[in-house]
Amino acid sequence: MSEGSKPQRLLGLFALGWLLLNVPLLTLWDHPVMVWGLPLMPLALFGGWAVLIALAAWVAECSGDM
Repeated sequence: MSEGSKPQRLLGLFALGWLLLNVPLLTLWDHPVMVWGLPLMPLALFGGWAVLIALAAWVAECSGDM
């Protein structure tokens, strides 16, 4: 990955995170359902947040060797 594309990828991740953590899309997960004994809404919220952090770390640390 070139150094010039890194800011564009991080900006795209920001936009994805903004959409995923926006209230209209979060209401899709607001159901009285339990997954492994945990409510679906917090599980989806923190799971999506963890994925965004992992993707941001991967983009930030990825070198141009790919």
